[in-house]
Amino acid sequence: MGSERIKNPGRDPAADDLLRIVYEEHVKNIELAAIHLRDARNILYSIRELGENRALSKAAILLATAALESNLAYLAGIALRFAEARPHRFSRTHVMYLRGVEEEIDDNGRLVEKRQKQTLVERMQVVPSLLARALGRHYRLPAHSAPAKKMERTIVRRDAIVHPKWDRYMAEVGWWEAAEAVDAVELYLHSVEQCLNPYLIGYAPMLWTIKGPRKDDVGIGYRTLGKRGPTRSISTMADLRIADILVEEWFDSEFMTRLALGHDSEPDSEGSMLTRAAIVLLYGMLDAQLAVIAQWRMHENPSAFNQAEVLFLNEVAVGIGHDGEVWMDTDQHSFKKRVKAIPTVLARCVDGKEYAINLGSNSGRDLLRGHVLRGNVMHSSAGVPLPRVSKAELSSSVQAVQAYFEDLANSVPGAFGFMKVFLNDAASPSAAKP
Repeated sequence: MGSERIKNPGRDPAADDLLRIVYEEHVKNIELAAIHLRDARNILYSIRELGENRALSKAAILLATAALESNLAYLAGIALRFAEARPHRFSRTHVMYLRGVEEEIDDNGRLVEKRQKQTLVERMQVVPSLLARALGRHYRLPAHSAPAKKMERTIVRRDAIVHPKWDRYMAEVGWWEAAEAVDAVELYLHSVEQCLNPYLIGYAPMLWTIKGPRKDDVGIGYRTLGKRGPTRSISTMADLRIADILVEEWFDSEFMTRLALGHDSEPDSEGSMLTRAAIVLLYGMLDAQLAVIAQWRMHENPSAFNQAEVLFLNEVAVGIGHDGEVWMDTDQHSFKKRVKAIPTVLARCVDGKEYAINLGSNSGRDLLRGHVLRGNVMHSSAGVPLPRVSKAELSSSVQAVQAYFEDLANSVPGAFGFMKVFLNDAASPSAAKP
């Protein structure tokens, strides 16, 4: 299934301690491995019945990629335990990678740790390779294998949904893209399980579809195998009408929110797959609105913006290298910086006024808390329970986002005044229930 390994010698009696470690981690952290994948499958099952619903398709992609991240966190946790049991097989660099940190010297000459930048594509190869290292095996995921190619396309789609940009936008999405996302995760996890068998407890039951017939709702990797999908690809916002982007993003989020708040999914818990998907779409919508409005206003009146403002709104960094050459790179900003700085820039350049958003208010704090919760859904850590996202937490985040846009519509009407149309619809009596 895309992995290359030393012939599996089966269970090694000398490695019973590793089996014990895997069992202990399985008992403690099985939710990391299973819940997001289960949720993505369940949402995928419903999409075709709703006419390839765009919001649910995006939700399935998001939860499938969240499943990939949570499984990598789970596997990294096991690998760290393996490193303790087999220290002679691991270097300090290996352990630091699994912890996701690196060392540097600060301004005072002290050795400090900072978060290490790791891409998902890189982690897909490195984490299982380090697990296999403890067993004297090798894992490799060929770049042209089915799980690698499907996952590469899925990650690009995920990024376009979560953090849309002017030149990277997911305009069309449906069942096919969602199915390919679930296929990609299942195929990848199966390749890891095959390499590490029998030292990866819990994956055979979780990937029960591997033995199923070739049916769209059962066979692992067969939902899209040998079939020609629709020719939908990542587009640019320039290819579309600004109004269409703003409306579709708003109503995708509103549909998912109403569905989550009104649905009885998982009645025995405080949250569900729907509330988790809804909070991610909610903040993806906020990011999309800011990106689209910024580009709209810049293209509408480019002379109103200076170079620094244009670079900031386009998330581009420019500098001078040691050889005097000018370099350019992406400069992705934090959520807090974007929600504060973009309105400030647009207020100055479009409305001709100074303005600063107040994130110290109750709604501002709720806005930031909701984004932290959204981040915990998408980026899991070993030993940390998956957030349930209660209906109360989702509702609080929705109200915070609406309060944020209401403030902008009233305070910066030149740039954001049109948002009142959306806000009035959200506040109407018919919008009270999904």
